[in-house]
Amino acid sequence: MNGTYENTLLFIYLISEVIGMKKKNGHIDWNTFSDNVEKVLGEDFWNEMHHVIPKRGPSYDFYENQDQGVVVVELPGLKKDDPLHLTQKGTHMILQGKITPRYSVPVEELLHDERLKGTFKRIIPIPFHFSIDDVVTSYEDGLLTITIFKRHKNNKLSIHLNDR
Repeated sequence: MNGTYENTLLFIYLISEVIGMKKKNGHIDWNTFSDNVEKVLGEDFWNEMHHVIPKRGPSYDFYENQDQGVVVVELPGLKKDDPLHLTQKGTHMILQGKITPRYSVPVEELLHDERLKGTFKRIIPIPFHFSIDDVVTSYEDGLLTITIFKRHKNNKLSIHLNDR
């Protein structure tokens, strides 16, 4: 076995530990995780992983308050003529699109290739019910901001009785 294969197996083990950690407290401290992986596997590990496990979708952050949830998606290089679609399926937001690379050489000739380009699909779980009509988007400085307004429902239902 070569070192990369062994590192990949160890990485998979560490990921399974992180998943268990998330189930216990609901949040993962990725900075600490990355630091620990680097301590165990060395500084070159993350560079090797970019070639073994390429980036398949854009990175995003999510936060919410009483009135809305906000998803901020990294889409650097997205141009107005690149296709981008947002759909809803249950409590999931599905972002699909294509970032067209605009280089003076074909992508196949890149000496290092790790930026997100080409077609992508990202399924984003939203922790509350919503309608696509509650969604507003904006794009600025390589970031797509998706704001989902929460519907505040009256949980009371009046019951009208008919006299007979």
